[in-house]
Amino acid sequence: MGIQHECNECYQPYKAPIADLIHNDDPASVAGLDENNSVIPALTGDDAADSAQHTAEERQKAQQARTQRTHDDDMNVDYGPVKMVVVDGIVMDPTHCAYDNCTEELQNARGGAFCTEHEIAYGTKCRIRTCYNERVARTLACAGHQGAWKKYKQDHSHAAYSGVRRLLQRIEENLPWQQRTTQPAARAHDNHEDDDDPPPRAHFFGSSKFYCVETVCAPCGVVIAWTKFNKSESPTHILNFLQSIFPTRESRPSYVCIDKACRVLRTAIANGTWRTVWRDTTQFIVDAYHYHNHRLTDFLCRKWCNPAPLNGSAPNLVRIAYDKNERPYLQRAYNTQACEQLNAWLGGFESILKRMKIGNFDWFLHAMLFYHTQQVIAKQRNQEKVEQIQQDEEEEDEEEEEGPVRHWHTVDENNEDDD
Repeated sequence: MGIQHECNECYQPYKAPIADLIHNDDPASVAGLDENNSVIPALTGDDAADSAQHTAEERQKAQQARTQRTHDDDMNVDYGPVKMVVVDGIVMDPTHCAYDNCTEELQNARGGAFCTEHEIAYGTKCRIRTCYNERVARTLACAGHQGAWKKYKQDHSHAAYSGVRRLLQRIEENLPWQQRTTQPAARAHDNHEDDDDPPPRAHFFGSSKFYCVETVCAPCGVVIAWTKFNKSESPTHILNFLQSIFPTRESRPSYVCIDKACRVLRTAIANGTWRTVWRDTTQFIVDAYHYHNHRLTDFLCRKWCNPAPLNGSAPNLVRIAYDKNERPYLQRAYNTQACEQLNAWLGGFESILKRMKIGNFDWFLHAMLFYHTQQVIAKQRNQEKVEQIQQDEEEEDEEEEEGPVRHWHTVDENNEDDD
């Protein structure tokens, strides 16, 4: 979709490590969070000793870099431009065939469970797994599995859904005998529930659903690619998706920002793709929120997934900005929230999308993402025009301040002769 897109927000010249970008010697410090924190909390757990040794070594490197002080220079280019992409998923669950590993469109989108092929093969059979008896009329189970069928009907009745809806609407309410808590719930990527595919279904009474829509965006908001994940948002699925988008060394980005980057990196190391595919071209980093929580317990995340280190070890992830008093400070060089901002916009179409057949879902979602991308590019072009006009006006003002250059005498020569 936007695989060839390039702009100043997505591509930046390579910057060699420079002392001007060292704000905190600790490698776990991150821009936007730790500018005023001189002491970063240490890692706890089994890897605490290794983390302490790594921190000491990185502190020493940062101190040595300070003695060789240079200035930030955009012409200090040793390699090609640095590129980042942002990856995230949003829960959208269009239905598909319930049979194992089949994602074909349902034959009957209103209450059906199978695609046309599997409806022909199993339409008259009991829907309990491994049971091939004929089902009882007006039910989806044989005589021996009527109890399971009745329970399914009860759990999926209108009354049952109404009760679930009431609980969701009153989720913040605590009864007097329930324990009250002020701690926020863990974000979805902070647990491992979606790392593996779910166990096989016990029955095929209802259709299956896709787990989520995964998007890859440029930091400016341009959509690069998207896909549907069937059973889970596992690191293996994410790695396969990324490798399909960036198949060659030249196409791969310098950084991939994803909220579960540490788990993706760990999986890539385990299955060998880190060595064969990603190691020489790409670094996986997390968003600042995740890093702030995870750097205390996960050594791999603390060491390799910092989104904007303040110790100068990744100068392309930070840049020097100036406040209203012209005082310099470091800020993140890329917008790592691009996918979350896109997902917030897509969430407005969820009620429409979840009722669509797969073909309609794919067409509508692709059309909306294409429209979104064109809007982003149009805004960029308008902004470039505004900046060009401002630049031209500033140049004209400078020329007027210099004043006209005179190429003639101020005294009339003929009058001089008469005198």
